[in-house]
Amino acid sequence: MIIGRLFSRETFSAIEEMTAAEAAKLIDSGGAALIKDYWGAYVAVHQSDAVGGYSITRAPSGFLPCYQVETRTHHIWASDLHTLSAAGIAVSKVDWERLYEHLQWPDVRRRHSCIDGVSELAPGSARAVSGDAPKDQMLWEPWAFTHPDVAIDPDHAVTRLRDTVFASVGALASDYQNIIVGVSGGLDSSIVCAALTRGRHRFSCLTMATTDASGDERRYAASVAAVAGVPLAAHQYAVDNIDLSRSSAVHLPRPVGRPFLQELDRAYAAEICKTGADAIFTGNGGDNVFCFLHSAAPVVDRFRQERGLKPAWNTLLDMCRVTQCDIPTMARAAFKLSRIRPSLVASEPDLTLLNAARAVLAQSAPLTPYMDRVAGRFPGKLAHVRLLQRIQNFVEGQDRTTFPPMFPVLLAQPIVETCLRISSWQWCEGGINRSVARRAFGGFLPRQVVHRTSKAGPDSVTAAAFESGRPKLRELLLDGLLRQNRIIDAMAVEQALSSARTSRDQLLYRILDLADAEAWARSRSAGSSDSALGR
Repeated sequence: MIIGRLFSRETFSAIEEMTAAEAAKLIDSGGAALIKDYWGAYVAVHQSDAVGGYSITRAPSGFLPCYQVETRTHHIWASDLHTLSAAGIAVSKVDWERLYEHLQWPDVRRRHSCIDGVSELAPGSARAVSGDAPKDQMLWEPWAFTHPDVAIDPDHAVTRLRDTVFASVGALASDYQNIIVGVSGGLDSSIVCAALTRGRHRFSCLTMATTDASGDERRYAASVAAVAGVPLAAHQYAVDNIDLSRSSAVHLPRPVGRPFLQELDRAYAAEICKTGADAIFTGNGGDNVFCFLHSAAPVVDRFRQERGLKPAWNTLLDMCRVTQCDIPTMARAAFKLSRIRPSLVASEPDLTLLNAARAVLAQSAPLTPYMDRVAGRFPGKLAHVRLLQRIQNFVEGQDRTTFPPMFPVLLAQPIVETCLRISSWQWCEGGINRSVARRAFGGFLPRQVVHRTSKAGPDSVTAAAFESGRPKLRELLLDGLLRQNRIIDAMAVEQALSSARTSRDQLLYRILDLADAEAWARSRSAGSSDSALGR
């Protein structure tokens, strides 16, 4: 049984049924043929032996979540916490150790969630369950697409990327009648609009704007909508509507929300009510997929891939333009990077405002153990894979019991694989970030959007929410569950909340992340009436 949506790797058409021979091939391969010959947003289950054993496979894109709870009598699988709760499974007990770990490494999604007993099946993996302990196997890993032997010819990269994006977005859109696209006025969401326009799919656009010019992208979004010939709805962030005691990730098993997302949810809900949209498409993850790097890694990659000083020098100049760095500094960085082995070690933990006395003795397993083995000698490819790993916490999106399906479509498996096969130095050619993507879609987008190298965001809204919410933040954090469970350093939090400088530096984002975690934990604890089936 395949739950979700499945597409042919060869034709990009939707698969509605399979022959017995095709199904047997998938079963005999243990799910590997499913990953190789198809793609989509699915979870597949098949019987693996005659005594009740089975195997479950999840698509590499991660578009369809897959969580598991084990009881004395059952393995329960579900796509969200609501479904688990409806089945009588307790999803209210916070795992404080995992929450503490999550706050230290917010960019590394873990196999175990922050809800006690709730784990996740990794995208691109299969779990075999029989009489013995379950066995996990990664069926898809990025390293299969990073070696120079499978690199796309530089002369064909632009065409391959364009064709793959058009085909993938068109396939994902094929089941929906009225799509709403969240557009920011930047490159990535504009590419999604270009693909939908090319496929003649019905859609409209939604953009958000701040009251000040720093976060007002409406003129760029309007130009994209005009070229596509579709309506644009522009909503303005209202700081007064942001409730810091409510998490926008309450429906998720990890606190990955942001205060401004409450306003985005409100805007989506209004437009969906007005238009009857049956899907949400976004360009989230575009920077990650299109290899937006700020380091000397592409310089080293090109030197090792092409074995020449002149090509590497050209890439060094390109990266100087991308990063606004001088030549000697970039050259020293490239030389230093070329002298060290690719690191398997995860980033250092961020203990800012956390209780350092409660250290995690050992990190739990990452959801996708890509870094357990690094294939190749190319630091740019390593950085690209890490970018893909870091976006995993932001794939799920809105609450599926309230909103229609949401897809960050640029993370579709064929697009990711194509981008991994493009050499890292090509993404910065000409001294501009995401260069291949810009060239691929330059003829389909407004010139002012194609040539944008930076983009504003809701920073002013975030700062205003922090400043007006200081009393609420003090109550949340200094009298809350994080403090009771020794997660935060209460004295450091108090000092940060009392300092006038905090609203002008990066510390305010850390405080808001902690506040979201507190609000999330309170919301989970408030649902303690859940029963515990079979426990």
